[in-house]
Amino acid sequence: MRSDCMGRGRLVIGLAGALAMVIPAGFGAAVASSSGAGAAVSTAASVFHPPMKSLPNVRHDNVQSSNWSGYAVSSTTPFTDVVGSWVEPTAICASRSTTYGSFWVGLDGYSSNSVEQLGADSDCSRGTPSYYAWFEMYPAASVNLSSSTYPVKAGDTLTGTVTHSGTSYTLSLTDAEASGGKWTFSQPESASDANASAEWVAEAPQICFFIFCQQASLTNFGTVTFSGAQAAAGAPNAPISSFTASGGPHDITMVSSTGTVKAQPSSLAAGGEGFTDTWHHS
Repeated sequence: MRSDCMGRGRLVIGLAGALAMVIPAGFGAAVASSSGAGAAVSTAASVFHPPMKSLPNVRHDNVQSSNWSGYAVSSTTPFTDVVGSWVEPTAICASRSTTYGSFWVGLDGYSSNSVEQLGADSDCSRGTPSYYAWFEMYPAASVNLSSSTYPVKAGDTLTGTVTHSGTSYTLSLTDAEASGGKWTFSQPESASDANASAEWVAEAPQICFFIFCQQASLTNFGTVTFSGAQAAAGAPNAPISSFTASGGPHDITMVSSTGTVKAQPSSLAAGGEGFTDTWHHS
């Protein structure tokens, strides 16, 4: 159920007709059920936030991608921490549209095959806005947080942190303006990953239904504002602008296969730890 799953579709071609009866258009609304712990829900359609899919047109620190927009930094010393805040944008939904917009901070994925990340979505499910938080240790699927325990709404300020030591990770997310009061979620994980990059991203995620996968249409989110974007690699936390290894920091523009700009970040603000990212096309 990773990005290569489409190539295996021929193995079940005889099921295509039957599956068409149950797969919603665009792999639409998920079917949720309680996980029992009050922390997560499962969905019928699995959501993945895979590594950046880069496109050939790369010019110094300017990178084009089919699924990411935002900033990434690299280091020859492993990263131990990434932090950033953003204001959850309003999902602007056309009638009966199903789209996804994921906003997150994390480690890896810019130049490696894993991503340790957490964030929140502003989605449209058949024309209705939907907001929720999640975490993911890619290549495992995204795990959604319970919307009753960890509610998210447009306009909330969220702060995500991923810390790493040895094979241990801690993924933490705080919503300072949630309905019913501030909440903080923290998830310990274990992995042996590269820790070669840190990112602050707006993403069109990958949606998989059984073995059928496709990149989601990107929600019209207007503009999202990131702030306090810092990372640590062998030294205390420092702003995005301080990471100049490999021609960085790298600003990433999301474009379609035909070159249409889908989302694009601004230049870094004064202080080098803030920027905006603006939607252009689904």
